[in-house]
Amino acid sequence: MSDSISFTALDWVAVVIAGLLALALLTFPFTIAPSFAGMFAEFGGALPAVTRVALSPWAAPASGLLVASLVAAPLALPAASTLALRRAMVVLAFFLGVIALAAAMYAMYAPIFELAGKIKPE
Repeated sequence: MSDSISFTALDWVAVVIAGLLALALLTFPFTIAPSFAGMFAEFGGALPAVTRVALSPWAAPASGLLVASLVAAPLALPAASTLALRRAMVVLAFFLGVIALAAAMYAMYAPIFELAGKIKPE
């Protein structure tokens, strides 16, 4: 095991991927949500609660800020801090980002799943 206190190349790859997840979450209400909102307006009727929350301008960016802070904190910590803690924060940021982005995308498709569930075969 290395006595190095700096990130390796693999650590930096994780930082970049987690940063991209944070960016995707921060831009979600401006890039992905408007096209779905337009489609849902044509559906008419009430949307599921998860979809209404995901379409709000604060839900995905709040998750993105959490992920971004978990990525930025290990980079701002002094080099003398423990490497294991810094790596754990980046891994946590990655998993939270993946879960939040998956939840946001599920929320966009929830009305479509609900509509498909109402179709009765004859």
